[in-house]
This record gives sequence, structure tokens and C-alpha cells, in this order.
Amino acid sequence: MAGRVEVLDLTSASKEEQRRNQLLMLEIQAQQHSFSIDVPTLPNDVREALRRMGLPVRLFGENLANVRDRLRMELARQNILKGHDVKQEGQEGGTGVAVGGDDDDEEEITKYSRASSELIRSREKFTQYSLRRARVRLERERNYRIGWQRKRKERQSKEDSKLPPQTQPLITNYIDTTLVEDECMTTYKKIKKFGLEGSQYGDNRPISCIATALSNVPVIATGSWSGTIKLWNESLNLISQKAMAHEDRIMGIAFQPYQNEDVVSFACGNHTSTLLATASIDLTAKLWKLNTNEREVQQENMEEIELNNDTSSLSSSLQIQEVAHLKGHASRLCKVEFHPRGEHVITTSHDHTWRLWDVETGGEILLQDGHWKEVYGVGFHSDGSLCSTTDYGGIVHLWDLRTGKSIHQFLGHAKRVLCAEFSSNGFQLATAGDDGFIKIWDLRKRKQYATIPAHSRSITQLRFEKQVQNYNNGFTGGEYLVSSSFDCTAKVWSSRDWKILKVLKGHEGKVAGAGVLKDSVVTCGFDKTLKIWK
Repeated sequence: MAGRVEVLDLTSASKEEQRRNQLLMLEIQAQQHSFSIDVPTLPNDVREALRRMGLPVRLFGENLANVRDRLRMELARQNILKGHDVKQEGQEGGTGVAVGGDDDDEEEITKYSRASSELIRSREKFTQYSLRRARVRLERERNYRIGWQRKRKERQSKEDSKLPPQTQPLITNYIDTTLVEDECMTTYKKIKKFGLEGSQYGDNRPISCIATALSNVPVIATGSWSGTIKLWNESLNLISQKAMAHEDRIMGIAFQPYQNEDVVSFACGNHTSTLLATASIDLTAKLWKLNTNEREVQQENMEEIELNNDTSSLSSSLQIQEVAHLKGHASRLCKVEFHPRGEHVITTSHDHTWRLWDVETGGEILLQDGHWKEVYGVGFHSDGSLCSTTDYGGIVHLWDLRTGKSIHQFLGHAKRVLCAEFSSNGFQLATAGDDGFIKIWDLRKRKQYATIPAHSRSITQLRFEKQVQNYNNGFTGGEYLVSSSFDCTAKVWSSRDWKILKVLKGHEGKVAGAGVLKDSVVTCGFDKTLKIWK
């Protein structure tokens, strides 16, 4: 009969092809949806989630990151299937799972955790402190630019001793750029002449981390795989030590900055006024107070020591006393860093989180997740408003401490990122890691500014030159960057054009860390030695 339409059943091959296509579409949508899925960060929580779903806890060859990825994908598939009809085998339309619909119709809900009163107060302090620091930094930058403008106009009118009228209001408060340039060139000439000034056998196991404190009496702190903390003077003479400070290897160490000028003083009043923080793979971090025993050293002798710049007589009087034990991380700790204000400290860990601690109470204020792999490096902006954390997945997170939000992620490293360091100019961030590259990120444009093929192996530490107050109410410093690496070298880079200034060769093993003093660089490494370069 004319007009009759005959409908034929699909062959088994066509049904199988249709099912494969539907599963492929499901997999594509799940991959797109997985980026918005939150999964547990702790290994025990991940295993429990997989057990509840009836899935194997770990497949052959999987590491912890692969297990979390598999859990994330399975959660994404389930979320997609909840919004679509599931067609069983034998129903019209073939076998398998029918995938369709539009994910844009689903309402996205952002969930927040209520902040504690301590965290709110801390964020208020961060805000007030960062506004003051930013005001000073921007005023300094403004005066510096005014100085450049004045210098340029002076060059244009050499015959005329007076500047053009429009520049007269700018002369009252400016930074003499000629002095800045001369100071920078002098610094670079000194760096190019750097040589090994001294070497000291520091421990019976590798020295894994180093920190420096600038004051009238510069002090160097080191932590080692033996769990020992040692304090050294600029001549690499031992000042004090704390054996078995941790039960296992110390991976991070940091000095508390002085709140006014980021300078630590070891002879302030009747006792020392600084703290030292350490982080270890024994799952804990500790705060240490450096006490001066007044019964052994009188204040007059301390003042004389300051004037003579000699700390050799402090070895019997400087005591390292534990004041806080920071517990809470579920896996080994990596790095520790003080906030510029000096009242808070951040620790990073292999449990995929970083935590903010109150120095006075030793209590945990914030547990922050967001990294999908182990968190390692951490650095603070000089204003105290931002911090940067890095992870083993090659991702650099930028956090706003005033709001608690992750405001940006920098992607560009091919391997693990191990260190992050903010420049004192306020708008550049340096990161480095296993790929041997140093990457400079522009915070204003939120993109990569420069890439430096720095080392042939992993880069373990980045340190900018310390910034100190100098002439015309201005500041000098931040003119060079020091990097240390497992290729047995440390290198010094110009922060103006990112060209190499000096290669520091002398370690017989991997260089684990580097620190910057006023006119020198100190390094430590797996050869169990501490070296100073001048």
C-alpha cells in the first residue's frame, strides 16, 4: 500500500555502536563536569568514599593522585546520570545509558564555611596592615617615578638650570634615581666578584633548609635531616643549637620578621624578641623562642657585641626554647613561613592543604584545601595581603588572605613547583621547581612575564635580596634573585633583565637552600656543609 512506512529493528552491531557512542558522550561530559567536583583530600576520606560507592580502593599502579582523579570522574558520572533518564537493555532505543540534556540548566550553588571569630579578627588585621604597607609601597614607587621624570627633564634641558614649571611641584618628595642606579650597579659589580668566603661542616646528615635574619648582628638558622636546629653568625661560627628539635627531618625553617622594618633584633631590651618556626615530616611544626640568659650576659655586654658585630660570645647565652607545638596536618609538612606582620604562620603539607596558625596561642585558625596534589612551597606578598602556594601538580595558587579566596591560578610549569617568592616591588612573583625553570609572573596582568632556563635539575629555593631603608626615605634592595638547585650550584640573577650575574660553585652535593644577607649569600646542601659567598 502506498504511503506505508516500514520500521526495522536495529541490528545488534548498530545497537552496540549506539551504546558505545552514548558511553563516549557520557565520558566527555563527565570530564567537563569533573573540574567543578569537590573531592576529599585526605587519603582515608577518599578510601571511604570509594567503598561507599562499591568501587575498588586502589587499582594496580595507581598513586594517591590517580585514586582521587578516579573518584572525581565517578562522582561526575553519577551527577550527570542523576539529571538524565537511564535506559535499560531491552528498552526501545537500544541498550546502555542514554545521555542528553543541557548542563547549563543546572543551578550552580557556591557553598561557604562559616569563619571563626579568630579568623575574622585575623583577616581584619591583614586588611589594616596591608593597606598601610601598600600605601607606603605605592608612595615609594610614585616618588621613584617622579625622580625618573625629573632626571629625564634635566637631560632635556641641560643648558637651563631650572626645570620646567610643570615639574616644580614634583621636586618636594622624590627619590634620586641616580643614586638608585649607582647603588644597583655597585651591587652587581660586587656580585660578579663573589667567591667562596667560608665553609663550615654543619651536621652529620644533610642540611635541608636555611633562613637568614638581618639585624645589627646577622644570624643564620639551619635545619637538618637529623632534626637539629643550629644558629650561626656571619663568620659561620656556631651560636647555639637544639638537638632533636623534631623526631624526623626538618624540611622548612623561617625567622619571624620584625613588624616595623622586617629586621630581627637579637638584643632588644632584656631578652631576644624573635621567634623561629620549623616544619618537619613528623607531621608537626614548632615555634621556638631565642632567649638570652641575663644572668650570663649583661645588657652592657650585649650592646658591645652589637657594636662589634660579633656573636661568638653568645654561644653560651642564646637558648632555643620551644613555645608552641603546631599539630593538625595528616601528612608530612613541607615548608613554613611567617606572615610579614609576624603574628601568624603558614605551613604546607602532603595532605593537600595549607594551614594558618596563630603565633601567640599556637592554635589553628584556617585549614585551606583547593590543591589537587601535595602542597609544597609558600610565599607572602610584602604587603601581607596575598600568599602563594605551590603543589606537585605544577599549579601555583594565589590567595587573598583578607577574604580567603583563591583569586588566580598560574599554569606553566611542566613538573612539581617547589618554591614561590614575591618581589619587593609588589607586582612580581617568582616560582620554580623540578623542571629547572624560574618563571616570573606579573600580578597586575595575571600572566607570565619571563621564563628563565635556570638549572639542569630541580630548583629548591628562591630568595630575593632583602629590602632595607636607605637614603631620601627610599628603599634599596630587591635588585637580584638567588636560586639553589640539585645540580650542585646556586645562581644569582638580575631582577631588572633576569640575566645571570654569578654562578656559585663549591658544594659537592645537591644544594638544598639559599639565604641572603646584606652583602653575601649563604647556601646549604646534602654535602652537610654551610657556605657563605662574598
